[in-house]
Amino acid sequence: MNRKQFGIIFTLMALIVCVGVLAAKLNKTGYTDPTDLSEVLSQGSTDEKKTPEKDTEKEKDKETLGAQDYFYSLRGEKEQKDAATMQQLNTIIADANTSQAQKDVATNQLTEKTMIRDKENRIVLNVKNKGFEDAICSIDGNKVRIVVKAEELSEADNASIQEIAENVSSISDVIIEVKK
Repeated sequence: MNRKQFGIIFTLMALIVCVGVLAAKLNKTGYTDPTDLSEVLSQGSTDEKKTPEKDTEKEKDKETLGAQDYFYSLRGEKEQKDAATMQQLNTIIADANTSQAQKDVATNQLTEKTMIRDKENRIVLNVKNKGFEDAICSIDGNKVRIVVKAEELSEADNASIQEIAENVSSISDVIIEVKK
């Protein structure tokens, strides 16, 4: 390895370390939390005089934040549950004391869980591409449950979401819920 190659490798490693440190700091301080911005905005507006128009705007903002919190918390719970399940399966697979039959079963379950997560993500992306602000999908056995952020759904929207879910998951039992 010559000096030029060493310099390039060293620079790339330094960049990777810097990005890792930056990501750790950003995640630690909660920049991914959607409520942070709302707290900053609400603190700035307490000094202003209250008017009926501003109160109405605040109520609308609270409703919007309630829906965001709902989707944020539901998505977080779902991801934690999925991660715990996958961690348990990986532990079973990696354990030297586990029989080969148990490892095979765990491997099949892990593969199936990964495929289900992929289908759920594809359904959510397709629903969002139809113009909805947010959506959450969960596939449990032979049921698909989709929660959509909208005021209300028309029959065409309902049929469109149903078709997306059936095409991606090959499951016809689809439950669609609306959350404002």
